[in-house]
Amino acid sequence: MYSIGELSELAGVSARTLCYYDRLGLLKPAHTNEAGYRFYGEREVNLLSWTA
Repeated sequence: MYSIGELSELAGVSARTLCYYDRLGLLKPAHTNEAGYRFYGEREVNLLSWTA
């Protein structure tokens, strides 16, 4: 699992962009914890790299 910060660094996009993708329904996190932090798995990483 990747935190939003880890994924944004890995993908070369901002965390704000990932939040925007989530709001649009383009890239939903695999898991959101009780505090609202987003976490992404390999599936989401692959989707993001495919669309970039």
